[in-house]
Amino acid sequence: MEEYLKRILDNDMNIVHGVYEPPNNIPILRYKINNENYKIVVLGTDSMILSCINWLATENISPDYVFNSLDDLDKLNKSDKYFLILTDINYKYPAFQAELIKKMSNNNIKDYLCPYDYEKIPKHDTEYLEYFKKKEKDIITMLNMLHDAESKEVYVEYIRTKMYADFYRLKQNPTWIKYFDKDVYNHVSNEIFVNCGSSNGDTLFYYLENFKDDFKRIYALEGNKERVRQFKDNLNYIPENIRKKVVSINTFVDDDKNTIDHICENEAVSLINMDIEGMELKAIKGAKQVILANKPVIAACAYHLPTDLYELPMYIKNLSDDYEIFYRKYASTFRNKLKNAELVMYAVPQKRLVR
Repeated sequence: MEEYLKRILDNDMNIVHGVYEPPNNIPILRYKINNENYKIVVLGTDSMILSCINWLATENISPDYVFNSLDDLDKLNKSDKYFLILTDINYKYPAFQAELIKKMSNNNIKDYLCPYDYEKIPKHDTEYLEYFKKKEKDIITMLNMLHDAESKEVYVEYIRTKMYADFYRLKQNPTWIKYFDKDVYNHVSNEIFVNCGSSNGDTLFYYLENFKDDFKRIYALEGNKERVRQFKDNLNYIPENIRKKVVSINTFVDDDKNTIDHICENEAVSLINMDIEGMELKAIKGAKQVILANKPVIAACAYHLPTDLYELPMYIKNLSDDYEIFYRKYASTFRNKLKNAELVMYAVPQKRLVR
């Protein structure tokens, strides 16, 4: 698995090829490169250039030059022939056309392609590509720290989707067990559960599906006032004896003023879940004392930021080596089919592991 991950991080094209049908002039372009010695120039913005280079690699094309502005085209050796690939569709509009045509004529650029205008090729999440490049050793270290084989498979597959802008192609677990996966950790009776990002109450109702009313208290923390109103309305569907054990608080969670340590002071917290749009690591830092004192299971969404793949689990491991790290993938909405959302990192203390 480690060698496979290294190949992915090295952008090995033997792993995936032709996931998307390219624009139909790509074979013509390859012919020009191979038979007429055309050189390839990629021109555009920094972030999309990286995505474009990754895409071109899947088509066995490597750029000879990479430029950020039209003026850079004047640096070309005019005795060679060039094909221009634009990563910014603004170059197709009249404001750029006159200057573009002039530069092409002056620099022996025979043709150009703006592939992103076709919506046929992927736009990579370049924040992840840059992160993987900087953190390759750390990513491999984390792979080897994961507790079980499924975690390793999920972790590597998720990284592959980011490297190749591809769909997640392994098993995805049903939403109703997200955060409450009985294959990952053992439930405890009399639970004190901190639900960060409680939204309209969906996670609360999934909890009740899995564990009934077997809990002492649930803290439902949500920063959006309208979501809090919806949450309280939906609480009315629950019998009063259960409802009175749920504490709804309109607050965002962080590592400064709105910390879990402050909200749950003196509570024996046994489970924390988080889906808070990239604030997971800060929220965990704000739960340091609760974590050290109680060793709760932590189930945090890990698809908002690249750092969710290393810094997030590593902070918990550094806080207490008693924790084992798992990753699981759950079904995402159709609109997030390429974002590959609903990746969850679990940190499970030894006493809660499924034996």
